[in-house]
Amino acid sequence: MLSREENERLCRVGPGTPMGQLMRRYWIPAAMSTELVAGTPKRIRLLGESFVAFRGDDGEVAVLDELCPHRGASLVLARTEGCELRCLYHGWKIDRSGAVTEMPAEPEGSAFVEKVRTASYPVYESAGIVWTYFGAPVPAPPVPAFAYSFVADSHRVNSKHRRDCNWTQSLEGAIDSAHSFFLHASDIGGRPSTDQRPRLLTEDTPYGFRYAALRRPSVDPEHFRYVRITHFVAPFTAVIPLGIYQNVQIFVPIDDEHTYQYNVKTGPEPFAEGHFRGGKDSDGDFGTNRNRDNNWLQDRAAMKAGSFTGIDVIRNQDTAVQESMGPIFDRSREHLGTSDIAIIRMRRLMLDYARELEQRGRVPNLEVPFDYAEPFGVEGLLPIDEPWQRLLDRPVHA
Repeated sequence: MLSREENERLCRVGPGTPMGQLMRRYWIPAAMSTELVAGTPKRIRLLGESFVAFRGDDGEVAVLDELCPHRGASLVLARTEGCELRCLYHGWKIDRSGAVTEMPAEPEGSAFVEKVRTASYPVYESAGIVWTYFGAPVPAPPVPAFAYSFVADSHRVNSKHRRDCNWTQSLEGAIDSAHSFFLHASDIGGRPSTDQRPRLLTEDTPYGFRYAALRRPSVDPEHFRYVRITHFVAPFTAVIPLGIYQNVQIFVPIDDEHTYQYNVKTGPEPFAEGHFRGGKDSDGDFGTNRNRDNNWLQDRAAMKAGSFTGIDVIRNQDTAVQESMGPIFDRSREHLGTSDIAIIRMRRLMLDYARELEQRGRVPNLEVPFDYAEPFGVEGLLPIDEPWQRLLDRPVHA
């Protein structure tokens, strides 16, 4: 378990917090590409701060501080004119670089326009996700070109949803191999193992760490073991095997108590329309109508009829248990077991990274270049005398 002080350091991401400062050294998903339509600026809430994102007439995206540098009116209300925003309040016009290009209420020829600008942030758009970087003036690290970036659009499905809890509670679910045999028991079938007691082994990597969940297979357990390898890519990404599919899950802190989860699933064949897609959003911000007040719409009659949870859809099951812990769970109250080894490693790694940045001005896993396309989740049977890493050598689809 963590002390309360460690828990605060791990969970809080606002400006000036150790973890917030660390996360600002990484590229962060700002929006799905489909959210940004030319002519309609959008408020982006990340790490406890608000920004405005907009797509110009040329299709390119910009991310700026939300408030106009003149008198603080929101630029989400601004007019879009070509590739610039014009504030509604006094007509100041701002380009993608953050420079003010027009001050129509000021004297003609005034040099004041050359002295004012707002913050603008680097943008990277790929595979249906718009990323931004808040670490200026430090140069941005290499862009996170995960393996899904090199897959045809027809072989990739993106989704996004919101959870009303701290980012760590959602991320920990993604790197917790043991829970799927219980929480998702009614939804995941055809496993080559019924072993509910995995043995977990972790291995540090330049991007964070990977871990193997080792289980006795249902067939020939004396000669084989079932191995499932998941990757943690700092600061908030899990790369998970899903049968023949890959599932990259990115847990982006909106603020201390709310999280966006981005899912990118890829496969060896084109996806059918609607494949893997969740239900329609009900609140306009990627949330659902399932919450604490209605007990996440748990159906006790369905449980009596055979459902383990009484909650439809894996995503909703994860949301229910993670939100049920409260906005920020006090980890000084928990009791961790051997099935929690990967979670323990993630917490210590992130706390170590934050401490290194705070004390030495460095982020260890950004100092050595690595390939974001390398982390690839795999699962399968392996001869019992072979090291689990051997499974990573097997051919997989890209």
